[in-house]
Amino acid sequence: MRKFLLNTVATLNTIVLAAFVTLSLTGAVQADSTAKVDTNIYLTSPEGEQLFRDAEILTDYLKLASYLESEHILTFCGPASIAGVMNSLDIERPVPPQLYPWPLFTQTSIFTPENQKVKSYAMVEHEGLELPQLAQFFINLGAKAEFKHADDFDENWLRETITKTLADPNKRFVANYSRKPIGQIGGGHISPVAAYDADTDRVLVMDVARYKYPPVWLTIAELYGAMMDKDSTSNRARGAVIVSQ
Repeated sequence: MRKFLLNTVATLNTIVLAAFVTLSLTGAVQADSTAKVDTNIYLTSPEGEQLFRDAEILTDYLKLASYLESEHILTFCGPASIAGVMNSLDIERPVPPQLYPWPLFTQTSIFTPENQKVKSYAMVEHEGLELPQLAQFFINLGAKAEFKHADDFDENWLRETITKTLADPNKRFVANYSRKPIGQIGGGHISPVAAYDADTDRVLVMDVARYKYPPVWLTIAELYGAMMDKDSTSNRARGAVIVSQ
């Protein structure tokens, strides 16, 4: 009798486990079927390299590429973008004690007393920066910055603003967008734009999460759609910051 009961329990456990696995796989398939597939053109691909060679506006690329580094923490796309952009402009840099006597904006040094009042290091580490906070960080570091939410502009404004900004060596364009609409893994993100190809209407976004993705070529329509995604913290559409020295 004991052996019969043990066999019955084992059989029931097997049935329950099989049902659980089936439901899990079904759920995974359903989830995957609703996710956008990543069909992006990355700079490291042959097509991406060709777009780079053909791009009409590349003014900001070399300066940004020289100073951009990967975010140190998963939520530090804002600080990484700020440090890279500030170093690429002709603005007086601080001298971090660790690098003395060499001046450099770092993902840590941008947290000045003024910026800590906007949002503390601990809070940025917890939830990142929102669009207005991103702009204010730039201003407090000595740059000029204007931000605009995507629901306050259209694709034509985005195209015109990006091309004008990229054509000016004293300005930078920083995008705040969501990864999901473009088929990437993750949520809200911040990275600067470094180039524009008129023939394909694509911009080169210099992803600061370099451990995840290389720079990516997005059409203006794709970038705008990704910017229209709402930031769950502010409940506003994402958008752009135009920085100048």
